[in-house]
Amino acid sequence: MFRTALISASALAVITSTACANEETAVQSAEEGATIVDATQVETRDDAKLYAESEFLLADLDQNGKVDKTEFLAYAAMHAPLADPLTEPSDGASIHAEGDADVAADASAEEEFDKISKGDEEITEDDMVETRVAQFDEADVNDDEKLDETERQTFATLTKAPTTSTAL
Repeated sequence: MFRTALISASALAVITSTACANEETAVQSAEEGATIVDATQVETRDDAKLYAESEFLLADLDQNGKVDKTEFLAYAAMHAPLADPLTEPSDGASIHAEGDADVAADASAEEEFDKISKGDEEITEDDMVETRVAQFDEADVNDDEKLDETERQTFATLTKAPTTSTAL
């Protein structure tokens, strides 16, 4: 059991350090004007492409040009909004146990992975760009090729894995 815990901790440390290095690279590129790392900053279709490319760079932990499910789940976990799973939701649903919230988030991230990868068990940069451009088009309700504040919030919501809840 100790050995399993040690191996798990080591794997988490490697994933975290690699993710931090990838994020640092994306931030450096962003300073050069080449990437967007916040979905709420997306205003044009080209911005959506840059955002997708940034996500791909951050998610591709082993930098092999493909994002597998493990990498995607690690990326999703690192970029998931922080929430208190014991807080009463605003829709009046039941309070959730912490483990239930984690399972729901993992299931949602897996569904998002399956959607983006189209069942190929890996996401390419083209898959990510295609998905984010489609989400841009969905958010651009007035079809003016530019997202206003409300549309940017919609785009940001569309790019997050949907969360599901499990009542106690």
